[in-house]
Formats: sequence, C-alpha cells, structure tokens
Amino acid sequence: MATQAEQISQRVPGEKSSFPALVLLVGWLIPGAGHVLVGKYIRAALLFASILGMYLVGLGLQGKIYTTSTGDILDILGFAGQLGLGLLYLLARVFGWGASTITLGDYGTKFLVVGGLLNLISAVDAHSLANGRKKSL
Repeated sequence: MATQAEQISQRVPGEKSSFPALVLLVGWLIPGAGHVLVGKYIRAALLFASILGMYLVGLGLQGKIYTTSTGDILDILGFAGQLGLGLLYLLARVFGWGASTITLGDYGTKFLVVGGLLNLISAVDAHSLANGRKKSL
C-alpha cells in the first residue's frame, strides 16, 4: 500500500483527493501549499509570491498587526482578515513586527488585511480542487 507522500506525488491535477481538509488547513497555514498538494505548482508559486509580497510590503509600510483585545468592530474585522495569513500572522505577532497603532493613510495595514483575505480565498480554491468540486484547467 502506498504512503500518503507517494499518493501526493502520483496525483493527477483535477483528480478528486482523499484529503481535502488537509489541503484546506495546509493552504491556510502556508500560502500556496494547498495548491502544491493538489499538483498545481505554478499557481502555488504565484500565490506564494503575491501573498508573501503583500505581507512584506505591509510590514515595510509599518502596517498595524491587529489583536482581539479591542472591542471595536473594525479592529475585529481587521483581525479576521489578517488571521487569514496563517503562519505569517503568527510570526508577526510573536516577533512584534508591524506597528501597534494605525497612522494616517495606513496603506501597510491594508496590504496585510488583503494578503490575508487572498490567502483564505487561495486555501478554499485548493480545497475545491482537492474535493473535485472545481475542475482543473
């Protein structure tokens, strides 16, 4: 019987997978990794580069890293968007990257939130490919 790693390496893109929940989880944690598991390597590389690029630009512009400690609805929505970054969000929180307050014309925070939302869309797309709901082109 083939191991799971052998099954992954033998996958045909667009074929229904037996582990769509794992694809969703890994795709959320690491940008583009879900697409690697379903055999879409070019799409995975493009998603990884774009999401990581948005994350780095957001941090470079001193974007705010949201937490759940405030009761403001906009802070909660920003937190939900940034939580979509998966492990990248955790790295920013652990190492204290980003600004603690929002500045005027806060483009950095917008880059971080949109990067998180793009990563969530990417993970759901990989999940749809893995469970056969979406056909591969």
